[in-house]
Amino acid sequence: MNTKVDELCRAIDDLLLCHPRKTLVVEPEVQELLRVAQLRREAGRRVAAFAASWQEESWQRLEATLQVR
Repeated sequence: MNTKVDELCRAIDDLLLCHPRKTLVVEPEVQELLRVAQLRREAGRRVAAFAASWQEESWQRLEATLQVR
């Protein structure tokens, strides 16, 4: 397999598996791809947290509405 591909695969695996160690990435293109992956991962986590909060709030409103009726 291509060395760049291997390096990127290892870096993404570490990112997805939440390994605490830093992966040494030398190639600028691989660094950029990894940076984009990290940003997308963080954005996904924030969206999930917001959705969970919104869902809880929606259930509370529904319960309050049903109790009034």
